[in-house]
Amino acid sequence: MDATLLLALPEGMLIEEVQATETSLSLTVRATHPTSCCPLCSGVSSSIHSHYQRTLGDASCAGRQVQLRPTVRRFYCRNLICERKVFTERMPRFVEPWARMTIRLSEHLQAIGLATSGRGGMKLAVRLGIQSTRQTLLRRIMALPDLPEESVLYVGIDDFSRLVWSALRHDLGESRNASYRGSAA
Repeated sequence: MDATLLLALPEGMLIEEVQATETSLSLTVRATHPTSCCPLCSGVSSSIHSHYQRTLGDASCAGRQVQLRPTVRRFYCRNLICERKVFTERMPRFVEPWARMTIRLSEHLQAIGLATSGRGGMKLAVRLGIQSTRQTLLRRIMALPDLPEESVLYVGIDDFSRLVWSALRHDLGESRNASYRGSAA
């Protein structure tokens, strides 16, 4: 059976090897496009400088953690006026440059974090086969763009309450706020 049927990879990516354990899948993949565009000047190059292997976390499959190991190529930029002489091929709409997880996994973590917050989201992610921490979930939420002020409907207590409470105590002064201290202090 073709593994690309189960794991949707972008066009131009080929699965070379699949290693499965009881709790994880590790896939070695490579790009099949013969050329790549320089991110600085957008010039097309087919001249390969070198290659290396990245490790990316991906969305889980059947409750197993998925780790992609793409072989990424470096190309020479043949544009003489371009400042960048060597560049790494990009995988847009799949992984951000320098990221350690796919956009798909990042979106899953954002959805889990928005639905359940930090600690609860961490427990749910483990059940779904996604290894994460509550800090990662909160970072994914904080990376979302801000909504306009009029779109806020409810304000509640969440994982940030300790930070807000500490800031409130600091702003009001310790002595004036002594009677308002709660369990989050």
